[in-house]
Amino acid sequence: GYNYGRTVKRCYRGSFQTLENAVNWWELQQSQQTAPLTFIAQLGDLIDGLNHKLNQSERALNLALEQLDRAPCPCVNIVGNHELYNFNREYLSSVNWLKHGDREYHSFSPSPGWKVVVLDPYQIALIGHDDDDPRRLEAVDIMGRENPNVHPNGKDGDWLVGVEGHQRRFVPYNGGFGKEQLDWFRSELQDAATANERVVVMSHVIIHPMACGGSTMAWDYEEALGIINSEECVVTVLCGHDHKGNYYFDEENGVHHCTFSSPLNKGTEGHAYGIICIHKDNTMEIRGPKIDDLLPDVQGRPAPEKLQNSNGESKLLEYESIRLRLKSSLLSSIKYAVSAL
Repeated sequence: GYNYGRTVKRCYRGSFQTLENAVNWWELQQSQQTAPLTFIAQLGDLIDGLNHKLNQSERALNLALEQLDRAPCPCVNIVGNHELYNFNREYLSSVNWLKHGDREYHSFSPSPGWKVVVLDPYQIALIGHDDDDPRRLEAVDIMGRENPNVHPNGKDGDWLVGVEGHQRRFVPYNGGFGKEQLDWFRSELQDAATANERVVVMSHVIIHPMACGGSTMAWDYEEALGIINSEECVVTVLCGHDHKGNYYFDEENGVHHCTFSSPLNKGTEGHAYGIICIHKDNTMEIRGPKIDDLLPDVQGRPAPEKLQNSNGESKLLEYESIRLRLKSSLLSSIKYAVSAL
Protein backbone atom coordinates (compact mmCIF):
# COMPACT_ATOMS: atom_id res chain seq x y z
CA GLY A 1 0.00 0.00 0.00
CA TYR A 2 0.86 3.70 0.02
CA ASN A 3 0.34 6.78 2.14
CA TYR A 4 -2.65 9.04 1.52
CA GLY A 5 -0.71 11.03 -1.07
CA ARG A 6 0.49 7.80 -2.74
CA THR A 7 4.06 9.06 -2.56
CA VAL A 8 5.47 6.67 0.05
CA LYS A 9 5.19 2.88 0.01
CA ARG A 10 3.92 1.27 3.21
CA CYS A 11 4.46 -2.38 4.10
CA TYR A 12 1.22 -3.17 5.96
CA ARG A 13 1.39 -6.96 6.06
CA GLY A 14 5.10 -6.90 6.74
CA SER A 15 4.56 -4.67 9.75
CA PHE A 16 2.50 -7.36 11.48
CA GLN A 17 5.34 -9.81 10.92
CA THR A 18 7.65 -7.20 12.46
CA LEU A 19 5.45 -7.12 15.57
CA GLU A 20 5.67 -10.90 15.84
CA ASN A 21 9.45 -10.74 15.34
CA ALA A 22 9.69 -8.04 18.00
CA VAL A 23 7.97 -10.16 20.65
CA ASN A 24 10.17 -13.14 19.76
CA TRP A 25 13.28 -10.95 20.06
CA TRP A 26 12.19 -9.50 23.39
CA GLU A 27 11.61 -13.01 24.73
CA LEU A 28 15.06 -14.07 23.59
CA GLN A 29 16.64 -10.97 25.10
CA GLN A 30 14.80 -11.59 28.34
CA SER A 31 16.19 -15.12 28.55
CA GLN A 32 19.75 -13.81 28.24
CA GLN A 33 19.56 -10.86 30.64
CA THR A 34 19.84 -10.75 34.40
CA ALA A 35 17.50 -7.73 34.70
CA PRO A 36 13.92 -8.36 33.52
CA LEU A 37 12.14 -6.13 31.06
CA THR A 38 9.88 -3.70 32.92
CA PHE A 39 7.33 -2.75 30.26
CA ILE A 40 6.74 -2.36 26.52
CA ALA A 41 6.33 1.19 25.22
CA GLN A 42 3.86 0.79 22.33
CA LEU A 43 3.87 4.36 21.04
CA GLY A 44 0.58 4.31 19.13
CA ASP A 45 -0.94 3.34 15.76
CA LEU A 46 -1.06 -0.32 16.69
CA ILE A 47 -3.38 -0.92 13.72
CA ASP A 48 -3.91 1.13 10.56
CA GLY A 49 -6.93 3.27 9.78
CA LEU A 50 -7.58 1.29 6.60
CA ASN A 51 -9.01 -1.46 8.80
CA HIS A 52 -12.03 0.74 9.50
CA LYS A 53 -12.80 1.06 5.79
CA LEU A 54 -12.47 -2.73 5.46
CA ASN A 55 -14.75 -3.28 8.50
CA GLN A 56 -12.07 -5.31 10.26
CA SER A 57 -10.93 -3.01 13.08
CA GLU A 58 -11.74 -5.48 15.88
CA ARG A 59 -10.11 -8.40 14.11
CA ALA A 60 -6.92 -6.48 13.35
CA LEU A 61 -6.72 -5.14 16.90
CA ASN A 62 -7.20 -8.56 18.46
CA LEU A 63 -4.48 -10.08 16.28
CA ALA A 64 -2.03 -7.37 17.35
CA LEU A 65 -2.97 -7.63 21.03
CA GLU A 66 -2.53 -11.41 20.90
CA GLN A 67 1.07 -10.87 19.86
CA LEU A 68 1.70 -8.35 22.62
CA ASP A 69 0.14 -10.73 25.15
CA ARG A 70 3.00 -13.15 24.38
CA ALA A 71 5.55 -10.57 25.51
CA PRO A 72 7.52 -11.18 28.71
CA CYS A 73 6.29 -7.95 30.36
CA PRO A 74 3.22 -5.67 30.45
CA CYS A 75 2.52 -3.31 27.55
CA VAL A 76 1.81 0.41 27.88
CA ASN A 77 -0.32 1.36 24.88
CA ILE A 78 -0.64 4.96 23.69
CA VAL A 79 -3.47 6.46 21.64
CA GLY A 80 -2.40 7.44 18.13
CA ASN A 81 -4.39 8.90 15.28
CA HIS A 82 -5.00 5.47 13.76
CA GLU A 83 -6.63 4.20 16.94
CA LEU A 84 -9.01 7.14 16.54
CA TYR A 85 -9.67 6.35 12.87
CA ASN A 86 -10.85 2.91 14.00
CA PHE A 87 -12.56 3.63 17.33
CA ASN A 88 -14.18 6.60 19.05
CA ARG A 89 -13.39 7.73 22.58
CA GLU A 90 -16.50 6.13 24.03
CA TYR A 91 -15.34 2.75 22.79
CA LEU A 92 -11.76 3.30 23.96
CA SER A 93 -12.96 4.18 27.46
CA SER A 94 -14.33 0.63 27.80
CA VAL A 95 -11.29 -1.40 26.70
CA ASN A 96 -8.77 -3.10 28.98
CA TRP A 97 -5.68 -2.41 26.87
CA LEU A 98 -5.70 1.29 27.74
CA LYS A 99 -5.54 2.97 31.13
CA HIS A 100 -8.52 5.32 30.72
CA GLY A 101 -9.28 5.57 27.00
CA ASP A 102 -11.18 8.84 27.00
CA ARG A 103 -8.48 10.86 28.78
CA GLU A 104 -5.48 8.64 28.13
CA TYR A 105 -2.83 10.51 30.11
CA HIS A 106 -1.35 9.07 33.27
CA SER A 107 1.91 8.35 35.05
CA PHE A 108 3.52 5.42 36.82
CA SER A 109 6.76 4.51 38.53
CA PRO A 110 8.57 1.56 36.89
CA SER A 111 11.40 1.68 39.42
CA PRO A 112 12.30 3.70 42.55
CA GLY A 113 13.44 7.17 41.56
CA TRP A 114 11.75 7.05 38.14
CA LYS A 115 8.47 8.28 36.71
CA VAL A 116 7.01 7.64 33.26
CA VAL A 117 4.52 10.26 32.05
CA VAL A 118 2.18 9.13 29.27
CA LEU A 119 0.59 11.97 27.29
CA ASP A 120 -2.50 12.00 25.08
CA PRO A 121 -1.90 14.38 22.14
CA TYR A 122 -5.48 14.03 20.84
CA GLN A 123 -7.40 15.46 23.75
CA ILE A 124 -8.09 18.44 21.51
CA ALA A 125 -8.75 16.88 18.11
CA LEU A 126 -11.02 16.62 15.11
CA ILE A 127 -10.91 12.82 15.36
CA GLY A 128 -12.27 10.42 17.96
CA HIS A 129 -14.72 12.74 19.72
CA ASP A 130 -18.47 13.14 19.29
CA ASP A 131 -19.44 16.16 17.19
CA ASP A 132 -20.67 18.08 20.25
CA ASP A 133 -17.76 17.18 22.53
CA PRO A 134 -16.18 20.43 23.84
CA ARG A 135 -12.73 19.10 22.96
CA ARG A 136 -13.73 18.68 19.32
CA LEU A 137 -15.44 22.06 19.23
CA GLU A 138 -12.23 23.62 20.54
CA ALA A 139 -10.31 21.82 17.77
CA VAL A 140 -12.68 23.26 15.16
CA ASP A 141 -12.04 26.77 16.53
CA ILE A 142 -8.26 26.25 16.51
CA MET A 143 -8.28 24.94 12.96
CA GLY A 144 -10.45 27.82 11.79
CA ARG A 145 -7.84 30.26 13.09
CA GLU A 146 -4.65 28.42 12.22
CA ASN A 147 -5.48 26.57 9.00
CA PRO A 148 -8.86 27.35 7.44
CA ASN A 149 -7.99 25.05 4.54
CA VAL A 150 -9.19 22.17 6.73
CA HIS A 151 -12.93 21.52 6.67
CA PRO A 152 -14.51 21.19 10.14
CA ASN A 153 -15.34 17.55 9.34
CA GLY A 154 -11.60 16.83 9.48
CA LYS A 155 -11.57 15.20 6.05
CA ASP A 156 -12.24 17.68 3.26
CA GLY A 157 -10.13 20.59 2.04
CA ASP A 158 -6.67 21.15 0.55
CA TRP A 159 -4.99 21.00 3.92
CA LEU A 160 -1.49 22.28 3.17
CA VAL A 161 -2.00 24.64 0.23
CA GLY A 162 -0.13 27.85 1.09
CA VAL A 163 0.76 26.59 4.57
CA GLU A 164 4.45 26.80 5.48
CA GLY A 165 6.82 26.07 8.34
CA HIS A 166 5.53 24.87 11.66
CA GLN A 167 2.00 25.96 10.75
CA ARG A 168 1.87 22.68 8.82
CA ARG A 169 1.18 20.95 12.12
CA PHE A 170 -2.40 22.22 12.06
CA VAL A 171 -3.89 19.24 10.25
CA PRO A 172 -6.39 16.60 11.40
CA TYR A 173 -3.86 13.81 11.89
CA ASN A 174 -2.23 15.85 14.66
CA GLY A 175 -3.94 17.16 17.78
CA GLY A 176 -3.44 19.10 20.98
CA PHE A 177 -2.82 18.26 24.63
CA GLY A 178 -5.15 20.97 25.88
CA LYS A 179 -5.02 23.13 29.00
CA GLU A 180 -6.39 20.50 31.37
CA GLN A 181 -3.75 17.96 30.42
CA LEU A 182 -0.93 20.50 30.31
CA ASP A 183 -1.79 21.71 33.83
CA TRP A 184 -1.70 18.08 34.97
CA PHE A 185 1.63 17.59 33.14
CA ARG A 186 3.17 20.56 34.90
CA SER A 187 2.02 19.24 38.27
CA GLU A 188 3.46 15.78 37.52
CA LEU A 189 6.88 17.24 36.70
CA GLN A 190 6.83 19.49 39.76
CA ASP A 191 6.05 16.49 41.96
CA ALA A 192 8.83 14.47 40.29
CA ALA A 193 11.35 17.27 40.79
CA THR A 194 10.40 17.56 44.47
CA ALA A 195 10.78 13.79 44.90
CA ASN A 196 14.12 13.79 43.03
CA GLU A 197 12.67 11.51 40.37
CA ARG A 198 13.90 11.27 36.76
CA VAL A 199 11.15 11.37 34.13
CA VAL A 200 10.57 9.62 30.81
CA VAL A 201 7.84 11.29 28.71
CA MET A 202 5.94 9.27 26.08
CA SER A 203 3.63 10.72 23.42
CA HIS A 204 2.48 9.50 20.02
CA VAL A 205 2.76 12.96 18.44
CA ILE A 206 6.13 14.70 18.57
CA ILE A 207 6.84 17.50 21.06
CA HIS A 208 10.02 19.03 19.59
CA PRO A 209 10.01 20.24 15.95
CA MET A 210 13.67 19.24 15.56
CA ALA A 211 12.71 15.64 16.34
CA CYS A 212 10.55 15.32 13.22
CA GLY A 213 10.09 16.77 9.76
CA GLY A 214 8.54 19.93 11.17
CA SER A 215 4.88 19.07 10.56
CA THR A 216 4.04 16.19 12.92
CA MET A 217 4.17 18.07 16.22
CA ALA A 218 1.30 18.57 18.63
CA TRP A 219 -0.66 21.76 17.99
CA ASP A 220 0.40 23.09 21.41
CA TYR A 221 3.90 21.63 21.41
CA GLU A 222 5.38 24.98 22.47
CA GLU A 223 3.46 24.90 25.74
CA ALA A 224 4.50 21.29 26.37
CA LEU A 225 8.15 22.13 25.69
CA GLY A 226 7.90 25.07 28.06
CA ILE A 227 6.71 22.75 30.81
CA ILE A 228 9.55 20.30 30.14
CA ASN A 229 12.06 23.17 30.27
CA SER A 230 10.59 24.48 33.52
CA GLU A 231 11.95 21.50 35.47
CA GLU A 232 15.23 19.59 35.38
CA CYS A 233 13.75 16.12 35.82
CA VAL A 234 12.93 15.04 32.23
CA VAL A 235 15.74 13.04 30.59
CA THR A 236 14.08 11.76 27.43
CA VAL A 237 10.93 12.10 25.30
CA LEU A 238 9.85 9.05 23.28
CA CYS A 239 7.49 9.48 20.32
CA GLY A 240 6.20 7.74 17.20
CA HIS A 241 3.85 9.20 14.54
CA ASP A 242 6.53 10.49 12.11
CA HIS A 243 7.22 7.31 10.13
CA LYS A 244 10.77 8.23 9.13
CA GLY A 245 11.77 8.77 12.75
CA ASN A 246 14.33 11.25 14.02
CA TYR A 247 16.59 12.10 16.94
CA TYR A 248 17.42 15.43 18.53
CA PHE A 249 19.43 16.27 21.63
CA ASP A 250 18.28 19.53 23.18
CA GLU A 251 21.48 20.97 24.61
CA GLU A 252 19.55 23.72 26.36
CA ASN A 253 17.90 21.33 28.81
CA GLY A 254 19.77 18.06 28.21
CA VAL A 255 16.73 16.14 26.95
CA HIS A 256 17.01 13.39 24.34
CA HIS A 257 14.06 13.50 21.92
CA CYS A 258 13.73 10.10 20.24
CA THR A 259 11.21 9.64 17.43
CA PHE A 260 11.20 5.96 16.57
CA SER A 261 10.70 4.74 13.01
CA SER A 262 7.63 2.86 11.85
CA PRO A 263 7.76 -0.83 10.84
CA LEU A 264 5.70 0.23 7.81
CA ASN A 265 8.93 1.55 6.29
CA LYS A 266 10.57 -1.79 5.58
CA GLY A 267 8.09 -4.49 6.55
CA THR A 268 9.61 -7.95 6.88
CA GLU A 269 13.03 -6.62 5.86
CA GLY A 270 13.13 -4.16 8.78
CA HIS A 271 13.75 -4.32 12.51
CA ALA A 272 11.86 -1.35 13.97
CA TYR A 273 11.95 -2.56 17.57
CA GLY A 274 14.41 -2.69 20.42
CA ILE A 275 15.10 -2.27 24.10
CA ILE A 276 16.02 0.79 26.13
CA CYS A 277 18.19 0.23 29.18
CA ILE A 278 18.85 3.07 31.59
CA HIS A 279 22.02 2.29 33.48
CA LYS A 280 23.48 3.42 36.76
CA ASP A 281 26.49 4.83 34.92
CA ASN A 282 24.28 7.74 33.80
CA THR A 283 23.64 6.46 30.26
CA MET A 284 20.59 5.40 28.29
CA GLU A 285 21.32 2.47 26.02
CA ILE A 286 19.17 1.75 22.96
CA ARG A 287 19.72 -1.71 21.57
CA GLY A 288 18.12 -3.63 18.73
CA PRO A 289 18.83 -6.00 15.85
CA LYS A 290 19.45 -2.97 13.60
CA ILE A 291 19.53 0.48 15.22
CA ASP A 292 19.10 2.40 11.95
CA ASP A 293 15.71 0.72 11.45
CA LEU A 294 14.57 1.86 14.90
CA LEU A 295 16.18 5.28 15.34
CA PRO A 296 17.50 6.75 12.08
CA ASP A 297 21.11 7.73 11.50
CA VAL A 298 20.84 11.52 11.78
CA GLN A 299 23.18 14.21 13.01
CA GLY A 300 23.91 13.85 16.71
CA ARG A 301 22.94 10.21 17.03
CA PRO A 302 25.93 7.99 17.92
CA ALA A 303 27.07 5.26 15.56
CA PRO A 304 25.94 1.79 16.70
CA GLU A 305 28.29 -0.72 18.23
CA LYS A 306 27.86 -4.40 17.37
CA LEU A 307 27.61 -6.56 20.50
CA GLN A 308 26.52 -10.01 21.57
CA ASN A 309 25.33 -11.65 24.75
CA SER A 310 24.76 -15.17 25.94
CA ASN A 311 22.87 -16.96 28.70
CA GLY A 312 25.81 -19.29 29.22
CA GLU A 313 24.85 -21.65 26.41
CA SER A 314 26.62 -21.91 23.09
CA LYS A 315 24.10 -19.74 21.23
CA LEU A 316 25.02 -16.05 21.08
CA LEU A 317 22.56 -13.24 20.43
CA GLU A 318 23.99 -10.44 18.32
CA TYR A 319 22.59 -6.92 18.45
CA GLU A 320 23.51 -3.27 17.95
CA SER A 321 23.72 -0.65 20.66
CA ILE A 322 24.09 3.09 21.14
CA ARG A 323 24.51 4.96 24.43
CA LEU A 324 23.23 8.44 25.22
CA ARG A 325 24.64 10.39 28.16
CA LEU A 326 22.01 11.55 30.64
CA LYS A 327 22.20 14.84 32.45
CA SER A 328 22.04 13.86 36.11
CA SER A 329 22.92 11.06 38.48
CA LEU A 330 20.52 8.13 38.63
CA LEU A 331 19.07 6.34 41.61
CA SER A 332 18.36 3.01 39.91
CA SER A 333 18.30 1.29 36.55
CA ILE A 334 15.34 0.23 34.43
CA LYS A 335 14.93 -1.69 31.21
CA TYR A 336 12.02 -1.57 28.81
CA ALA A 337 11.13 -2.54 25.28
CA VAL A 338 10.06 -0.02 22.67
CA SER A 339 7.89 -0.38 19.59
CA ALA A 340 6.91 2.64 17.51
CA LEU A 341 4.08 1.25 15.43
